[in-house]
Amino acid sequence: MIETPVQDGHMRSGVRNTAGRRLEIQRRLLLEGSVTVEALSRDLGVSEATIRRDLTILSEEGSVRRTHGGAVIEAPRGADQAFALREQLDADAKRLIARSALALVDPDQTLFMNDGSTVLALARELVAERIALTVVTPGVNIATYLSENPSVTAYLLGGRVRHRTLGTSGGFAEEMLATFNADIAFIAAEGFSVRDGLTFSYESDARLARLMSERATRSVVLATSRKLNQRDRIVALPAVAVDVLITDCSDRERLAGFSSSGIEVISCAETFGAPR
Repeated sequence: MIETPVQDGHMRSGVRNTAGRRLEIQRRLLLEGSVTVEALSRDLGVSEATIRRDLTILSEEGSVRRTHGGAVIEAPRGADQAFALREQLDADAKRLIARSALALVDPDQTLFMNDGSTVLALARELVAERIALTVVTPGVNIATYLSENPSVTAYLLGGRVRHRTLGTSGGFAEEMLATFNADIAFIAAEGFSVRDGLTFSYESDARLARLMSERATRSVVLATSRKLNQRDRIVALPAVAVDVLITDCSDRERLAGFSSSGIEVISCAETFGAPR
């Protein structure tokens, strides 16, 4: 069955408590990357002078960098910068998928999250919501991001770090992962189809995804529309091993095969609006 998630409808206007207001500013920066004084003043129901003071204090704490008329998250460097460039591909779709994935998460659960920009979008949502969780991930940047939420206990799998993906892999990572059980495994891949299942470019990524699925109660695939009905070199899981697919695709004909295979399909585009 193809479902459309209920919009969470977080309303943040009128946040006048100082601590709560600054948390909301940080939340927006985590999700959007930049904010303006004018927009924050309007949305939070306080004066622009108050917002400027908030941004100055957050800047002094090292949380943000002030700009003319607002603030931004510090620009990444090195491998993070290369990853950030790939992150811009289908960025709106990834945010929609992450918001829908967040609705599946309950406080105090244990999650597996593999690496990649779609999973990083989910990490941003988890940090912004301040949910108490345990997360196990091979993503170096994902674990770092999750550390922004003191309520999250993040375990970074050991192993060799690949420059391109900023993820760990290899025997050490697999041995560590095998010691955990999880409620949900959130997995993104290079391709997902009914015929070929969940596929990756690298054998090590496929092995980690397979182990995550085996040791989690539910396996949830996060896939942008361009990844559907595509395949890569290495098969990690057959489609029947996947419990839920979350995608920005709203083409019911393209999604019908997944639904017919017993996968719960959550299409986020209709509720949150199609990505621009």
